[in-house]
Amino acid sequence: MQPLQNIRVLDLSRVLAGPYCTMVLGDLGAEVIKVEPPEGDETRGWGPPFAGGESAYYLCVNRNKRGVVVNLKTDEGKNILRELALRSDVLVENFRPGTLKKFGLDFEALHKANPGLVYCSISGFGQTGPLKDMPGYDFMIQAMGGIMSVTGEPEGEPMKVGVAVADLFAGQNAVISILAALQARTMTGAGQWIDISLFDSQLGWLANVAGNFLVSGKKPGRYGNAHANIVPYQSFQAKAGWLVVAVGNDKQFASLCAVIKKTELAADARFMTNQARVENREALLSILKPVFMRKTADEWLASIGDQFPCGPINDLGQVFSMPQVREREMLVRMEHPTIGSLPLVGSPLKMGGTPASYRLPPPLMGQHTHEVLKDLLGYSDDVLDELSGNGSIRWSKG
Repeated sequence: MQPLQNIRVLDLSRVLAGPYCTMVLGDLGAEVIKVEPPEGDETRGWGPPFAGGESAYYLCVNRNKRGVVVNLKTDEGKNILRELALRSDVLVENFRPGTLKKFGLDFEALHKANPGLVYCSISGFGQTGPLKDMPGYDFMIQAMGGIMSVTGEPEGEPMKVGVAVADLFAGQNAVISILAALQARTMTGAGQWIDISLFDSQLGWLANVAGNFLVSGKKPGRYGNAHANIVPYQSFQAKAGWLVVAVGNDKQFASLCAVIKKTELAADARFMTNQARVENREALLSILKPVFMRKTADEWLASIGDQFPCGPINDLGQVFSMPQVREREMLVRMEHPTIGSLPLVGSPLKMGGTPASYRLPPPLMGQHTHEVLKDLLGYSDDVLDELSGNGSIRWSKG
């Protein structure tokens, strides 16, 4: 059994936020039908690297889906999508606000015919507000949403996060909202329209940084790898390599002082409490930085053990060779029709009774068009050939 095994999701989204959302739903057992336009999801071309003709970018968020190609610019294509929507529990889309209304595929139109449909729209700035018609890509959302202003070295340029966090957090918020809407539907019988924006998601992700500003009125600066509210909580260069030290309370600070053989620091009024350490940040760091240069990162980590949080700064090669990754099944392999054994990041959702599953590799473009339209909508081979001939659909053999 899987928690969403009786839920059908119609995925009209492309790029990252929507596909990430629908992949998570698929990992939890939902039947996901990924619909692409004739030109395909643009991430298919976002490489290198490529494997078996598919970009790694596309492959990373599209497992557990059947892939169909439908041309919305034809009447037949619009009708196919409407029929699929009427047979679905969830629809996820990331078109510009108002676009699907032109095709009669907006929430109001579909809700009348399928009252239980949970309809999730993901956009840059949401369905309302003065910016609703602006396109929204992760990079510009990180810039406009404030995260770049607090990321990077104090005297350096504002920096984006190395992963597309605005997209991914919006996708995660979409998952949460869809699951909540499905639960609400069990009580009311009615679906609802979910409006998720990358901008809202980015603001929500500011969390304590936004809280500091709203309470104090002071604009936060950039601290590099340091923490605005906790000291010492940052990276340190060792004689060889780097390590991070995350001292979260005064007891852990005393442990740190014992490890580095500077016990007098724990009794120094400038450093006895976290508040004092934040106020005297530079004075403390001027003492700690030379100390950490006396040994290699590995030597420090061995001597610290589990006395307080610390760790190496791993590259991805080191990460995916960790026994912890293997034990937690965070690296999985799926058989793909053109790639063979495809490595993918596993699901972080570890559920004892209804675990995530890996059933379908990311689909080739149009791989399941024939199968889905024949089995789900009852189209005959002759009709499918006609639709393919007039450009309304496309399929490939996988």
